[in-house]
Amino acid sequence: MSDALAELVFLSLDHAVASVGEGGPLIPFLIIEKDGDRTLSRFMADHLEDSVAQGRLALSQLPEGTSAYAFAYDGYVTVEGQRNDAVIVEASEVGKSAAIQLAQRYSAEGGNFQTIGNAAFLGECSSHLP
Repeated sequence: MSDALAELVFLSLDHAVASVGEGGPLIPFLIIEKDGDRTLSRFMADHLEDSVAQGRLALSQLPEGTSAYAFAYDGYVTVEGQRNDAVIVEASEVGKSAAIQLAQRYSAEGGNFQTIGNAAFLGECSSHLP
């Protein structure tokens, strides 16, 4: 992961965590870098699964000239048998054969928000860039 992609990933994680930490649901979003500019698009539907599906559709239709992207959504991760809410970011940049996935676990029990541990690398998945 290049320094530029790491910056985009952690910007996305920070933005997503702040959204959840303020008490609202995380509306899945996609940040696209193209020609040195960043564009943020949000995907809202009645159900989270539909919002994520809208984001994935947008990933499959990235504009020509996109140099990097980060797609963030709310989900779950299981660590050592413990299932936690988590913000998940999938990101890639031009020239990489795979995208990376990172997650930041959190707890919002009783309206008391806190992150759990550090962001964790979940693995790789298919990139939507050449």
